[in-house]
Amino acid sequence: MKEGVIEKIQRILRSVVIGDRYSKLTDDGEKVAYITVSGFLLLLTVPLAIVGTTYLGVFVYRLIIKSIMILSCFAAVYFIRTTTYPPHLISLFPVTLSAVYWLYLFFTGEFDFWIGIWLLAVPPVALLLCGMTIGLIQVAVIFVGMLLVMFSPLARISPDVFVSLRITLFYLFILAVVIIDERIRAWSERRLKALNAEVAHERNIIKAMEDNIDQGIFLMNSELVIQPHYSRPLAPILSYDNTGLEGRSFIDILRSSLNPKQLQIMEGYFSMMFEKTKSEKVLVSANPISEFHYKSATRLKVLKTKFHLIERENEESLVIGIVEDITREKEFEKELQAQKEAKDLEMKNMFDVIQVDPLVFHDFIEDTDSNFNYINQTLKDRGLSEKQVITKFFQNVHAIKSNALVLGLETFGKKLHELEGEIKEVSDYERVTQQDILSLAVKLELIMQDRDSYVAIVKRIESFKSSHQIDSILIHSLNKAAEKVAAETHKKVDLKAGQVDIEILESELRKPIKDILFQCVRNSIYHGIESSEERLRKNKKPRGLLVFSIKNVDGKAEVTFSDDGRGLDLGKIKKKYLEMNPNRRHANANTLLAAIFSPEFSTADEVTEIAGRGVGLSLVKDLVKENRGTINVNNSESGLTFKFTFPLAS
Repeated sequence: MKEGVIEKIQRILRSVVIGDRYSKLTDDGEKVAYITVSGFLLLLTVPLAIVGTTYLGVFVYRLIIKSIMILSCFAAVYFIRTTTYPPHLISLFPVTLSAVYWLYLFFTGEFDFWIGIWLLAVPPVALLLCGMTIGLIQVAVIFVGMLLVMFSPLARISPDVFVSLRITLFYLFILAVVIIDERIRAWSERRLKALNAEVAHERNIIKAMEDNIDQGIFLMNSELVIQPHYSRPLAPILSYDNTGLEGRSFIDILRSSLNPKQLQIMEGYFSMMFEKTKSEKVLVSANPISEFHYKSATRLKVLKTKFHLIERENEESLVIGIVEDITREKEFEKELQAQKEAKDLEMKNMFDVIQVDPLVFHDFIEDTDSNFNYINQTLKDRGLSEKQVITKFFQNVHAIKSNALVLGLETFGKKLHELEGEIKEVSDYERVTQQDILSLAVKLELIMQDRDSYVAIVKRIESFKSSHQIDSILIHSLNKAAEKVAAETHKKVDLKAGQVDIEILESELRKPIKDILFQCVRNSIYHGIESSEERLRKNKKPRGLLVFSIKNVDGKAEVTFSDDGRGLDLGKIKKKYLEMNPNRRHANANTLLAAIFSPEFSTADEVTEIAGRGVGLSLVKDLVKENRGTINVNNSESGLTFKFTFPLAS
């Protein structure tokens, strides 16, 4: 579409008055300075041109000066629009030229109305166009010049003293007014800039909150219509796209999740909120959907909501809504509750089982299995009618229940009692079907899982009792230690116990022997046992083997521990030994074997939770010494064996 005449004229005028550079400026202060200086210099050419026409044919030199002043104004405007120099510096030349010219006319004796006006205009013009610092210098220079003209003996005019004082005081008054106005304007600009920065900062904070909070926050009017601005999580919480909520009725969004009566209650609740008929505290507690199930297109969610009224002066009040998806939290609560109930049931079952004599309990389990197996056989018997099957089913369930209640297995008995009620209801049917019987059989199968839990509890109790034999405790502890170290080093090992004399473990040697074996297990797995791949390359079994024994030999306690690993790396041990003993150049095998029991001696490349500090074997040495024992080490490529001998108390 072609540009109209009016639009073209407007564009030309805008280009002449404002200039194209204005649109490139981003700072508001720069825009104000640009328009002020540029516009004022353009306007200044008008009176200069009018006054200049009066000099045609009369004062040629004055006409030339006026023309120069007009050209300087145009030149300043041109430079303001085409360069990046500050406008107040560009205005320096035309303003100074004008002020000096007016002072010159005052000096020549043309002490009339117009010259007085032009001189009194110097303070506002200089400060406005050239800024506070440069403008004050210009104003001061002109003021000194005026004083010299009026009061100096060399002056070419001799105005009345009172007139001179009036001019001086009025000049200073205008200067003071302009300075005060400029200070107020500068303070206002700083204050406005600070406020804008604060608002921008708060806006950024709000934006960041909108982008990062996991709650849906929105505003709605008295018609319950969602307003344009809402937090980003609101859309996915309500299962909408990012543009699908603005202008929608909140009640319509809830329509698929609430029944008509609930929707009516919601509308009444919001009416009370807008009408302010109830206190804020009452409204918060009366929220009918503080927590509710929300039906989305893909799933059922649990949402939590809060609503507050926002009153605005001279504007319509709004309600701010906060919606949070707590589905995962509710699911987690259900999981915890289920775990708690299972744990409580397990504790209850354990309490029930503990009170039962083991022999009586085993007898109960056998009877229960017999009844259960009989039910299964009955279900498979094609020669029986459905009525006969349900009767035998009923009889055997009752037998199991009776036995359970006699033993005090209340939970188990209660479930069987409830199943009896269902069996009775089915047996009263005019026609019993295979489907009815199958359904009851499935329920009995689920109940029998409690029987399995009782058996498991008994096994745990028996295992606990047996594991608390002193030798079993030691073997169990060493097995746990071996499993842990093997898992941490990514190796596979088996621990085998040989002969273990209980008498030795019941003596004061129990704890030192246990500590010694623990250190041997850790040391062997970390340093001796190879990885499965390396063992296969050496034609060994992929799992390493640790073997220990504790036995009485000729009145002494002999503790033997061996592994089938790589043995001691004497070369690595020698290197470490010479590093720790720089004054030694050689070391024989016995010296190196003794060195591995030295404090802080370790060939590990790095310190880990398992090894690396050189403490383990030094602890073994001290324990042996404290208990008056001896150590013998047998090293080979097929493994390492430690033999510890201790005297037994007579």
